[in-house]
Amino acid sequence: MFSKLKKITFAYEAEFLAFMLSLFSLMNLAIYFQIQSTLFLILGSLLTVILAYGIIKFRNLKKIVQVDKLLQRSYRKADIMEYLTSLDEFKSALISINEPIAVCQKITSYIKQSLNSEEAIVYLWEESSGAFHPKPLPKNDSNHFFFYVYDPFVLWLSDNPRLVIPSDLEMVLSHLPLTLNKGKEFFEKTNAHIIVPLVLNSGLLGILTISRKNSEDGIYTLDDIERLSEIVEVSTLSLSNASFYNQLITMTETLEAKVKERTRELEETQSQLVMSEKMASLGVMVAGIAHEINTPAGVINAASDNLEGNMLYTYLHVNDLQPYLNNIVVRRSFRKLLVKLLRDTQRTRIDPSQKFKLKREIKENLLKLGVSDSDANDGSQFIVDNNILDLMEDVAVLYKNKAHTVMEILKNGVGAARNIKNIKYSIQNVVRIVKALKYYSHLDQSSYGEADITEGIENTLIILHNQIKQGIDIQREYNPIPKVYCNIDELNQVWTNLVNNAIHALKNAKSPRITISTSTKELAGNPYVLITFSDNGTGITKEIKDRIWDPFFTTKDQGEGSGLGLGIVKGIIEKHKGTIKVDSEPGKTEFKVYLPIAKPNNDLIP
Repeated sequence: MFSKLKKITFAYEAEFLAFMLSLFSLMNLAIYFQIQSTLFLILGSLLTVILAYGIIKFRNLKKIVQVDKLLQRSYRKADIMEYLTSLDEFKSALISINEPIAVCQKITSYIKQSLNSEEAIVYLWEESSGAFHPKPLPKNDSNHFFFYVYDPFVLWLSDNPRLVIPSDLEMVLSHLPLTLNKGKEFFEKTNAHIIVPLVLNSGLLGILTISRKNSEDGIYTLDDIERLSEIVEVSTLSLSNASFYNQLITMTETLEAKVKERTRELEETQSQLVMSEKMASLGVMVAGIAHEINTPAGVINAASDNLEGNMLYTYLHVNDLQPYLNNIVVRRSFRKLLVKLLRDTQRTRIDPSQKFKLKREIKENLLKLGVSDSDANDGSQFIVDNNILDLMEDVAVLYKNKAHTVMEILKNGVGAARNIKNIKYSIQNVVRIVKALKYYSHLDQSSYGEADITEGIENTLIILHNQIKQGIDIQREYNPIPKVYCNIDELNQVWTNLVNNAIHALKNAKSPRITISTSTKELAGNPYVLITFSDNGTGITKEIKDRIWDPFFTTKDQGEGSGLGLGIVKGIIEKHKGTIKVDSEPGKTEFKVYLPIAKPNNDLIP
């Protein structure tokens, strides 16, 4: 546009100059013919050139002023178009954002870009704390202020949704001195030059604070204020939508979690009822299972009693912390100790033989730091017990400030964390046993279906752990095998009987060992899974080898067996269209179980 104006201006001046030169030249010639003076002709020509040059300069200056005005109007229009385009992009971006914090980040970023502000922060309402917190967080943590909803100035902003600048406070809040003071404090803490409440339907969603403008005077123009009003209108609606969407998602997730929890509770209740019926058939395993569960249960009971004491002390003395924590030095040391002690990380143990020497050295250092003798004794013991040698100075700070209550709360906090870990570990052991028992009793599966044989054997070993752990070495030689269509309840009974027989045969063995292996094998051209149980016990003599499958035949002492075990095992295997074989010699017995991989054609198997 500028080049076009120049061309138009140049063309006009050329025509004007030609006209003026022609006019003055004619006048000069007319006078010359009248006077017949060469000197006058020269002077007249020179005067004509000077006059033409002055006219051209004047006309050019006038045109330059006009061009500048046109350019200013053009730049103004371009700036408005650029702003409107960016505003449309801003609106589109907000529509695609559903997280309130992300909306706040977008708002503050756009305001800093559009208004050339040094900083912009949205103090967003958080229902959990009942306060407005900065989003995004300020770069300087020392400026991380938040404002409660009952703050007088916040309440006033909620009732008066308008743009506020510092100079407005005296005029609009002169009749409310408390609110006026809180308003001044708000501006001072947030370093704001403009405050805008984000209100929708009489609800205060957040508070927008904007610092000074990046300019020499740092003052916002009327155009800036108009733009800010448009931005605030769009931002408030988007922030409201994001907050509502977030609440809706939270409510949906909570509802789904409750439904899942109720469903899980019903399933567990049903499983417990079924298990109570099936546990009656476990017989001898009950005592072993009870023993396995009793140990972690005892740990949980003791830890829960200790935890109760820790929590009770902390609850009764938590209010006593306030006077000490008002001291910034005490507060900083307390925070460092609390984070280090409660952080779930493995700390190396101190060699017990070095504890006494180390405790004495720490006590001497504490005494040098100004801690009393009795406190130094207590502090050195605390440091050594928890292996926090690097925080010795922080412990000294607490003792020097007579913060004994703080130290006791720290000790109880450490005790609570330790007891929780013990409870967690014990519960994991109980869960492991219960999970195996649940699988063993086949609570959550149909009678027949595809099952993992290896998993069934492993869970049976867990159930029998109390009997196996008496010096018996279990060797596992598992090879990958496919799942087998079977009744896992019945097969678990097979594994139980075979392992129990092996345990009985190993009573007098010097290095008792049970080896369990799995593999695949073909019999008569059909694929089978082969499960082998072998032991290095007394073995089975040839005289009784063929009789072990007979009902009521047993080699165990009176009261130890009924003689039904292997008969039941053979019946179950044959029902599954499988085969069981035994090879035995003194010092080694091996039972081989063959199960078809494909579903057998048997009317008895669904």
